[in-house]
Amino acid sequence: MAGNYDILIEQGATFSLVITVTGIDLTLYSARGQGRTTHESPDKAFTLSTAIAYSSPNSTITVSLTATQTTALSAPSSGVYDVEYVSGSGLVITRILEGSYRITPEVTR
Repeated sequence: MAGNYDILIEQGATFSLVITVTGIDLTLYSARGQGRTTHESPDKAFTLSTAIAYSSPNSTITVSLTATQTTALSAPSSGVYDVEYVSGSGLVITRILEGSYRITPEVTR
C-alpha cells in the first residue's frame, strides 16, 4: 500500500523530495511521477524528474522539479500526485507514494 504525503511546491523554487524504500534494491527499476488537478483529469499539471539510488539495505527515489519548471506552473493551484517504481521488464508497477499537492505563487521574480 502506498504511503500518503501532501506536498507544497513553491512557484519559482527548486522542488525535491527523497523517498526511502526500505530493504529493496531498486537499481534495475525506473521511477515516474505526475501531478494532475484531479484523479480524472486527462491533462498533467507536471511530470516529476526521478532518480534512484541504492545503498544496502535501502533504496531512495528522488523526485524533483527545477526552478524553471516550477515557474511555469499555474499558481495558486492544487491537485493530486503519485510516484511509482517500475521493474526493468515493465511488468511490475508499484505505487510508493501519493497525496495532494499545493502550488504557492512566487512574489520575487
